[in-house]
Amino acid sequence: MPPDLRDAVRQLRKAPGFTATALITLALGIGATTAIFTLVHQVMLKSLPVTKPGELWRIGDKTRCCNWGGYTQNGDFSLFSWEAYRYFRAHTPEFVDLAALQAGNTNLGVRRAGSQAAAITRNGEYVSGNFFRTFGVQPWIGRLLTDEDDKEGAPPVAVMSYRVWHDKYGSDPSAAGAGYQINGHA
Repeated sequence: MPPDLRDAVRQLRKAPGFTATALITLALGIGATTAIFTLVHQVMLKSLPVTKPGELWRIGDKTRCCNWGGYTQNGDFSLFSWEAYRYFRAHTPEFVDLAALQAGNTNLGVRRAGSQAAAITRNGEYVSGNFFRTFGVQPWIGRLLTDEDDKEGAPPVAVMSYRVWHDKYGSDPSAAGAGYQINGHA
């Protein structure tokens, strides 16, 4: 062991209070720095969990056009009707795909079909049939929406989040594909 390092160890052994304080300070500093970097990486630097995040675009001229009910039209182009979405989708060959989502979230009353239990309120959002395909998302179990689900007269279909399936239905495979009443409609 080099003489300087030996002297440093000897000095640290002579002052155990100082040694403990220095080690705790270093551990807290390194831990805090790691935690902050991890948070910044997850929130700001990491790509979205979709197939091609660099190819995603949101159409509209407002930063937050349609989140949590904070939306107004007021002459801007942040919100589009279903008819306008279908027109854009059919007439913009520059885009590989174009998906639509509802402006703001909706509370839905949900219960299994045939159940007499009270409906449970769940947060939901209406999306186009190609929504999940556009993002390259795959289902954990069951199926996702398709273009066929957008056709007039198609039966209503819902996609349950993994968290709800896991936490509320105990990862029961029979929950996927089962019938549900949503806002009183089967």
